[in-house]
Amino acid sequence: MMTPLTAPSQAAYAYDVLAPYYDDFTAGYAYGRWIEAIEDRAVALGLSGRRALDLACGTGKSTGELIARGYYVLACDISPGMVAQAQRRHPEHGDRFLVADMRDLPELGEFDLVLCLDDAVNYLLSSDELAAAFSCAARVLAPAGVFVFDVNSLLTYRTTFSIDTVREGDGVLLAWKGESEPTFARGEMGSATVEIFVNREDGLWERRSMRHVQRHHPPDAIRSALTSAGLECVVAGQHPGARLEDGFDDECHIKLVYFARHASACRRGGR
Repeated sequence: MMTPLTAPSQAAYAYDVLAPYYDDFTAGYAYGRWIEAIEDRAVALGLSGRRALDLACGTGKSTGELIARGYYVLACDISPGMVAQAQRRHPEHGDRFLVADMRDLPELGEFDLVLCLDDAVNYLLSSDELAAAFSCAARVLAPAGVFVFDVNSLLTYRTTFSIDTVREGDGVLLAWKGESEPTFARGEMGSATVEIFVNREDGLWERRSMRHVQRHHPPDAIRSALTSAGLECVVAGQHPGARLEDGFDDECHIKLVYFARHASACRRGGR
């Protein structure tokens, strides 16, 4: 009998399966514009240093954008498969990528910018996991640093996460079957079955399957967890195309992007 996967091991397994094909199916993601928009807002909040930690780095797309902007970056992901892909993408920086769980980070040093993108926080399925991850982020965040992360909105869970979609790459087909109800409510968990069909050299198709389970974290729950970690935040709403704007609406924006700082830094900065 198969032992049920815990939340972190389930996420690691899901992305291990997806890792070889992840770049094919995210080729249109506007990482450059996204990092630029995030950096502009972080600088406005006091970001000045060039040390960055890229949590849940995936295949290193966001890491590469940070390196190109002059940051010294360490990066980690819970999926060994994704870390391996990131190292292949950035062979000259291979030693900067490691396998690590954002809820239990090793001693990595101190960073001016801690980044956690692409709804990784939504894979934390309980308030305890959320608190553990934010506590780790606060521990590695420099006194005047900025911790930036995004979460999926109610709008996303009621639309793109819940519906069935098929995407085709070079010899690869990805089928996303949403299992969430269209009435997905605040704080609920949602899941999707993802199947990948790979055209092998012998002409046959190989089928690989995984499940992605996420939780919607309401803004009040996130603020509370950040406060417990000694952090305060401002929130931006995100539209398609990596467009950020002041204010947020869980039912109108596709993502909410949080910019958190140590509470002492907020008091000194008057924000």
